[in-house]
Formats: sequence, C-alpha cells, structure tokens
Amino acid sequence: MRRSEREVTDPALLVDILDHAAVLFLALPDEPAPYVLPLCFGYNEGTIYVHSAPSGTKIDMLRAHPRVGFSACSDMVVVPGADACGFTSRAESVVGTGLARFVEAEEEKSRGLDAIMRHYASGPQTGTFAYRPGPFSRTCVVAIAIESLSGKRIG
Repeated sequence: MRRSEREVTDPALLVDILDHAAVLFLALPDEPAPYVLPLCFGYNEGTIYVHSAPSGTKIDMLRAHPRVGFSACSDMVVVPGADACGFTSRAESVVGTGLARFVEAEEEKSRGLDAIMRHYASGPQTGTFAYRPGPFSRTCVVAIAIESLSGKRIG
C-alpha cells in the first residue's frame, strides 16, 4: 500500500470493517474483464457467506472458477472541498481474495444464512433463525474461505 499510515492490519479491525459494511462486491474472473456484483453477505470465523438462487450467471461462473476477489466499504462519506481538487472522502474498506465452495450440508447452510441474517438484522443478534422449508431448499449458499484480507482507513 502506497500510504502505509492508512493501512489497517489488525485482524479485529478488519473484521469490524466487514461487520459494518452494507454490501460486499464480489469479483469473478471473466473475459474480457472481471464480473463484479454487489451482494448481501455475512461473516463468521474467516468465512464470508453469500446466498443466491441455485442457477444463473454468478453460479455458473463460481462453478467454473471458484477463486474470487471481494471488496467492502463502511462509513463512506464524501467531504466537499472549496474546489474540485479539494474534495476528499472518509471511509474504511477491505479487499481480499478467497476460495468459494457451494455449501451442501444443511447445518452449515443454516449457519451461513444465520451469519447473513445477523449481519442485517437490527440490534444484537445471536443464535439461529427459523427458515421455511421451501425457500430454504431452493436457496444456494456459497462459503468463501478468506485467503487474504487487507484494509484501509482514509479521512
């Protein structure tokens, strides 16, 4: 990182940034350029969980190339300046890489969906959530084992 004073290396702070980010941007290899999409996500013990319909472009791409990149940003604020060059921003962000795999076991599938639910539910959430059998059986859960994670704090 060019500006080392902005680098976040503390693992707890990196997880805190993930915990406060509203959206995860997942980058999948494709030609002629990477395919990037915003997703709801959850984090638990070194793994990012996302969910999806069981078929579609994203699923096809993950099956073909499970190595992914991702980015998330929390508390992004643009700070206007007196002129165009005076504008800046304040934010905390993470970027990383990981290996995606499709979750097959129902117990882990529930844990992954619980991580997503805890991420977006208001107030402190612990424990598990109840899922209706029909939608649960049709939901695809992808676990992304984080291989690298770095962060940045600006402003």
